[in-house]
Amino acid sequence: MSARKPYVRKMSKTSWFLTHARFKSYMLHEVSSVFVALYMWLLIDGLFRLAKGPEAWEAWLSFIKHPLVVILSLIAFAFFIIHTTSWFKAVPQAMRIQTGEHFVDGKLIVGGHYVALGIFSLFVLILAGVA
Repeated sequence: MSARKPYVRKMSKTSWFLTHARFKSYMLHEVSSVFVALYMWLLIDGLFRLAKGPEAWEAWLSFIKHPLVVILSLIAFAFFIIHTTSWFKAVPQAMRIQTGEHFVDGKLIVGGHYVALGIFSLFVLILAGVA
């Protein structure tokens, strides 16, 4: 048996993710998913209220017009942007497209996703009568 002690790196159990930018980015992505899930729950609740009738729908509409809900929705929107951009950055590693003997540049794949997002967003705005 050896008398040497192995090196054990000291790491905090609560703030390990603050030691490296990549960890911070990962944790920000994970936190953003909580806000995305909560906002999706709000929208699904709206669908159930719509199915219950006009009174329930009007109550839900008045709820989402409350200033606190509007502020939380804006915060959720910021986290949606963070969540979307972090997923788009991960796409070239998950979806490698090969043309001949070469792979398509990751920037083209990410750019294509942003173009598709823009077209879909414009389509939704046209359907909503905003654009």
